[in-house]
Amino acid sequence: MAISELTAPPESESESESHATTNAPVADIVAVHGIFESGLEAWTDTHAGILWLRDLFPHKRYNVRVLVYHYNIEAFSSPGDGSADRILSFANNLVAELYADRQFAHALRRPIIFVCHGFGGLLVKRALAVSSTKRAQNVVHLRSVFISTHGIVFLGTPHNGVKMELVQQQALQVDSPAPSQFMLNLVKGSEILAEITDQFAPLMKRFAIYNLWEQRKTKLGESSMYLVEEDSAAPAYMDMAEKCGIYATHNEMVKFSGIYDHGYRVVLGALERYIAAAPKLIRERWDKDVEALERERQIEAEESSKASLRYLMSDDASKPNRNEWFMIPRCSSTYFTGRRLHAQVVREKLGVVSHVDEANRHKICVIYGLGGSGKSQFCLRYAEDNRSRYWGVFWVDASSEENAENDFASIGQQMGKGATFTSGMHGLSQCTKPWLLVIDNADELELDVSRYFPVGGSGHILITTRNPQVEMFATVGHLRFGGMEPEDAVSLLLKIAFPQDESPSPRSESRQTAQKIAFELGYLALALANAGTSIRRNIYTLEMYWRHYTGHRKEMITSKSIRTPGEANIITTWEIPFQRIASQESVECRDAVDLIHIFAFMHFESIPKAVFKKPWDSIETRRRVHESSSLSQTGPELDEESQFRLRKSLSILYNYSIIDHDPKKRVVSVHPVVQRWAKDRLSEVDQKRWLNTAIAVLTQCISPLMEASGRKFRRSLLPHIEACLRGLKELYSGFGPNTAERAVEIERFAWVFAENGLWKRARTYQIAILEFRKKKLGRFNPLTIKAQYSLAQSNFHLFDIRPCIMDQRSILMAHWFTRSFADWLTWPPWFPEHVPYCTTLSDLTLSLWFAGRLDWSKRTGERAVKGLMKRLGPDDPLTLTAMFNLARTYHHLRDQHASRALLVEVLRKRKRLFGPDHEDTLMTRNELGMSFCVARDHLPAAERLVSNVLVARKKLLGEEHAYTLWSMNDLAKVLTVRQRPHEAIAILDKVVRIVSRTLGEAHPGMSMTKANLTQAYVRAGRWADAETLINDLVKSVPNDHPDSTVAMLGHIYVLTEMGRIEEAEKDCLKVLGVIAKEKIMSANSPRALMIAEQLSLIYLKQERWDDLNALKINYPSIDPSGKQQFNIWLV
Repeated sequence: MAISELTAPPESESESESHATTNAPVADIVAVHGIFESGLEAWTDTHAGILWLRDLFPHKRYNVRVLVYHYNIEAFSSPGDGSADRILSFANNLVAELYADRQFAHALRRPIIFVCHGFGGLLVKRALAVSSTKRAQNVVHLRSVFISTHGIVFLGTPHNGVKMELVQQQALQVDSPAPSQFMLNLVKGSEILAEITDQFAPLMKRFAIYNLWEQRKTKLGESSMYLVEEDSAAPAYMDMAEKCGIYATHNEMVKFSGIYDHGYRVVLGALERYIAAAPKLIRERWDKDVEALERERQIEAEESSKASLRYLMSDDASKPNRNEWFMIPRCSSTYFTGRRLHAQVVREKLGVVSHVDEANRHKICVIYGLGGSGKSQFCLRYAEDNRSRYWGVFWVDASSEENAENDFASIGQQMGKGATFTSGMHGLSQCTKPWLLVIDNADELELDVSRYFPVGGSGHILITTRNPQVEMFATVGHLRFGGMEPEDAVSLLLKIAFPQDESPSPRSESRQTAQKIAFELGYLALALANAGTSIRRNIYTLEMYWRHYTGHRKEMITSKSIRTPGEANIITTWEIPFQRIASQESVECRDAVDLIHIFAFMHFESIPKAVFKKPWDSIETRRRVHESSSLSQTGPELDEESQFRLRKSLSILYNYSIIDHDPKKRVVSVHPVVQRWAKDRLSEVDQKRWLNTAIAVLTQCISPLMEASGRKFRRSLLPHIEACLRGLKELYSGFGPNTAERAVEIERFAWVFAENGLWKRARTYQIAILEFRKKKLGRFNPLTIKAQYSLAQSNFHLFDIRPCIMDQRSILMAHWFTRSFADWLTWPPWFPEHVPYCTTLSDLTLSLWFAGRLDWSKRTGERAVKGLMKRLGPDDPLTLTAMFNLARTYHHLRDQHASRALLVEVLRKRKRLFGPDHEDTLMTRNELGMSFCVARDHLPAAERLVSNVLVARKKLLGEEHAYTLWSMNDLAKVLTVRQRPHEAIAILDKVVRIVSRTLGEAHPGMSMTKANLTQAYVRAGRWADAETLINDLVKSVPNDHPDSTVAMLGHIYVLTEMGRIEEAEKDCLKVLGVIAKEKIMSANSPRALMIAEQLSLIYLKQERWDDLNALKINYPSIDPSGKQQFNIWLV
């Protein structure tokens, strides 16, 4: 990219300053080419070889410099290039390079006149928008391009984009490459064009503009067409600009060989007028801008001084911009207007941002009012404007409990605590840095919004609601949002309706009509925005809208779905553009109608555009979509046409203000009032049809493979899954599957719940799916087995081990009977070895280990490893999982040699296959470290292994994830063995608090933690604490569970060390009696032998030889010397 000067200045730049000033050029003409021809070629007549900007244009007569800006057109035309960021990058380059050229020419305040061809005009518009924003001291010099620009000649610039037919025709050419994303972004209605237009619209009145369009078609293959049509080159919204057609093709319209060529005199006349007027106007503009900037600097200095004083007077000891987290669902509307007084009041109510509130309570401000009054938009803008004041800005959607909990889980995940509701709440509660929390849409009467107030006093909380009773939770006051201030309302309406114009004068007829419309709309922000869009889109003129609106509202207000006049205003303004779209026969309008029907059954906030990226007929049930729905009839491949049509339909809805769109986050949103009406206006039959379509759309986004790469995206589907399930409950009186297709859909939703740790929710649906499939398909059907497998996984993660084992045994039996004929021939047939059977054995090994059934766990594990080794080989991930599960069982059976051999092999292969930080690898490393610990050798290595795993899990999973807590327990074990019990106690005290808060007192993880803490207390000599804790543990573990033996072992050990020998002996005899009677474990299991060994030590100490000999007869494995073989704390 570079700038070429086609004309030398009249005098050498080395002349004296006064002389140069006298004869310096009066203006710079900057030519920017399009994307079909580059550099000087675009401006040169190929037949005559005339570069008209140099050879024809009388630059000496006008005393001007002529510059040509070059850029690499291949960067836009190549597939994969030309994104919005690329356009912005080129715009920044244009500003920087033009500034540099003018700096060295000592011409920073010289007027600029742009001559743009095609896309070059869009680039200049973006560049001027960029330059206009440069007000900070370190970049204010780049603002000179914006200030100095006086005129722009647009030649064939596609302000409104190009027709899709152009892209299609280019793609049909034999030598033409596939259309690039950039070319698709130039198609009419694209978001990028809308963004450029929105940024340039407020600036247009500063410039003299001439729009020219081609009047001859360009030949493309066998057909001819206009590359840029008149309505795009000279759009209606630029009605203050001059306009004229040029009888030439798109490329020829900027190539002149003589003064009588078509269009040359028009261009020359425009340039002459701009050159004559520019010097005076630009001088005045510079004077005003310099003065305005000086005032801004003075105000900034005063505010900085005041801020410093407030900073010194308060405890706010952070940097001016302290923000690290900014988690809001979307940006505020570019048309946001007014509410300045409200923002000031809220800021004053919330007060100074400090690290900890003196009263240790949050400052809560409640904003309540009508739906559509702009509460959420106000909070979005307030969050953006005050972002730098807060360490973190967070947003919670409280429209349902499930959505609120999901948002807090996301906060916890981002803060590195864990992806759970309690982790997010606790993270904010413990944070001493200032944060802002917006609790949005807390409208439900049954909702206890105080449940979402974190404990502590570092936060500012804004609540938006339609329920005025929420006001009771405000600690610093509340605001009632109704209509906007009348003048603000009129300004908003006119700003949206006529973005290219200055507001009509207060006495003009147009402004008076706008005042009438704003009054009838109740000054509601959403209604005003919808009305303004309808006027801007030329559905009605300002005057016609006033007449037609009242008639539409009369029809709307009689609907039973309308609850308030405010809703009638909003819905009427929405229905007017929607009916306009629905009445159109074009494909994109039909698509837009279909989309809004689908949105009606999803959650209204943050609908990912990616849910529609797959072809619509891949939805598993085509019958659910309207036959007329063109999007449902796209081909099986995700082709460019269907992508374009999706963007087009979304663009239509956005341009009519029916949806909101955040291009950065790639999500769309629908106002809840509008969404409810979009659903209520449908018949019950249509509601069911579109609900089923929405479910199908979500289902096809959930891959059966559940790839790890899609986990973040699937998490974003949670609120929309919840919305669809609520719809099923409302329309079908329940969510249970009644068809095979519905079972598939609910099953995939359950997978997403399970993946995000919502195991109870997942289990509820999985039980229903399993019962349905058993009844309809039979227990041995592969889909039934698949459903039971998912249920077993949920039960395992909920530590409901008995049902888990029952499910796995049922799956095992099903695999026994459903094996292939070849597998039946495998000898012996009563020991199957086919892969599904062996993988189920492996799962059962883990469950039996967890249940303490170590002997059975060993049997199933050895069979699983043997079968998978034979069928899949030693390097298959399924084989490695089976080996790991068996190694863990060996570890608890005290067979350390066998356990360690398996662990070393599994670790080596998992590191190679998955990498060092994969969870499977981390689990193996952790288990190997504990193997060293139990054997009491290589203790430094054990500590290093477990510590490293803990660090990795904190980073990858969060501080409060179950696996992280497990690692903390294991590290505490190692520290205790290494005679550092006080460090272990500090770790375990923290774990106890986390487990109590996140998992509950009854969770098995609490029993494990308390057992380890008891051991640390013993090593630290805190016998009373150890006894209290072990007594609680004994009471909490069921007698028929193998872990009860471990708890009693600890209890016996503490009693023995405290000299209470009789109690210890009684407990030993009691436990051995239970083992013999209940058969909860074999007599030669390590845990049974540990009890017997502890009793033998008591007999030995009391010299009760007869009792000792009788004990050895029943338990011959115990050491006759009285030396302990087993450490009760490490099992």
